[in-house]
Amino acid sequence: MKVTTLLFHLSCLFLTTAACFGQNATEIGISEIIVEEDPSIWSGSLAAGLNGKSGNSQSVDMNLEMKWIRETEFSKTDLLANYFYSTNQIATVTDRFFGQARQERKIQQGRLSVFAQSAVNWDRFKNYDYRIALHSGLSYEVIKEDDRFLTTRLGAGASKEVGAVIDDWIPELQLGADWERKITDTVKTYCTVDYYPSFTNFDDYRINTNAGLEFLIDWEKDINFRIFAFNRYDSTPPLGNVSSDLDYGFALAFDF
Repeated sequence: MKVTTLLFHLSCLFLTTAACFGQNATEIGISEIIVEEDPSIWSGSLAAGLNGKSGNSQSVDMNLEMKWIRETEFSKTDLLANYFYSTNQIATVTDRFFGQARQERKIQQGRLSVFAQSAVNWDRFKNYDYRIALHSGLSYEVIKEDDRFLTTRLGAGASKEVGAVIDDWIPELQLGADWERKITDTVKTYCTVDYYPSFTNFDDYRINTNAGLEFLIDWEKDINFRIFAFNRYDSTPPLGNVSSDLDYGFALAFDF
């Protein structure tokens, strides 16, 4: 099986400058100018977890995840990248990466938005190089409050397993939801689910689920302890693979 190296790099650069001056021909007045810095429209988190064991058996488990969110009055951008790696004294048993970008644009500043989404999934132990998926559609903010939000989406697109025996584009529907609830000032829970059934055969479908529970442990530095589970389910997996790829564990998440 050919091993393909996939690099996923997301970056952004935001720069603003302002200048202000005034002068009169016969008199110069000096006044106090107060400049208030606008809050950043970018937010996100970096989470990392590492577990190890030595003695009669040795193993190392590592997980990394980065999230970026850019939200304005008219649009929202969500970027996600995570990586899971696990090895023991015999061999590497987990080596996979998932990346996703979603852009939403509000319709007349209401709760309804149009979205476009792209995702890539690479797994060293799959019998294809990587899967790419492209979807677009409508999303709706069912709930948006200070301590909770619920967004649903309905769309369509296609996915392709590059390097597989059959690597045709598969047309798919998309039904999804994002949920987050702040239980207390220090505890919150979240869950994101996306269901992708094939247009031609509804028995052929994929489900991506990302859920977790976070506990704030440092107010000043915005550090959270996270318990998470990330699952990618394929009802018709490639020959020799199982349907469910589940990663779960603990991590420290640094918000920014």
